[in-house]
Amino acid sequence: MKLRLMICAMAASTALFATDVTSATHAVMAVTDTATNTVIGVPWVKTGEGDVSPATVASLVSAASLSAGDVLYVYDDSSSSVWRAYTVQNGAWVASTTISSEGMSSVEADGKTVALGSGMILQRSDASKTIYLSGRVPTSAGSSAISAGTTEASVRTLFANASTADVELNTKGVAGQAGDRIIVPQNGGASIQYEYKDGAWGTYTKQTVTKTIGSRTITSTKDVWTSGCTIPAGKGAWYLSAGGSPTITW
Repeated sequence: MKLRLMICAMAASTALFATDVTSATHAVMAVTDTATNTVIGVPWVKTGEGDVSPATVASLVSAASLSAGDVLYVYDDSSSSVWRAYTVQNGAWVASTTISSEGMSSVEADGKTVALGSGMILQRSDASKTIYLSGRVPTSAGSSAISAGTTEASVRTLFANASTADVELNTKGVAGQAGDRIIVPQNGGASIQYEYKDGAWGTYTKQTVTKTIGSRTITSTKDVWTSGCTIPAGKGAWYLSAGGSPTITW
């Protein structure tokens, strides 16, 4: 993932992002990912509002840099099992569709707000185009609240890195419950699955082992546990809770 961060006066960004805010510190993050389906994060707050105000989809993600028909899926925390799907038309987010667990939908105006630390799923037809996130720089840290599940029925939470730097969860002391998992999509579409065990986040990776016995060379593979779980800047992930419900402060 290529990440570029620019802190500038709001007036310098009005042409691309079509905002009418003329004061306060404004930030633009450029995220490049070669996957057509990628999870992006929310590192900013609403332009021109208080430091904890959520941003609307239109003010946060630039439709001007995307293709017509691209869709942004945002989970609606106020309604169980409901997503809002925003579509790019004529270089703007012009409509949203509510998708419930029953499959019902309706078209709405673009007024949905997205809180700092929330994750969104962007579906693009052209993955070579850069994703631009914009907004006001918060003066206090954002957080992501994780919903608790059980060992019998894990619960998924879509969350995102609410800072402008890669974050390693063990370094921050983010504790889960044994069996909790985090799935982090990588640049290009692949994912890494991390697990919480023995008081730390980590993942199993394949390691090749070669042994020489007499005149024979024997090669085998084994799973090796590696500690660490990094959430890239500008990106999000899925938390699959088997009982843990941490609040991650970025």
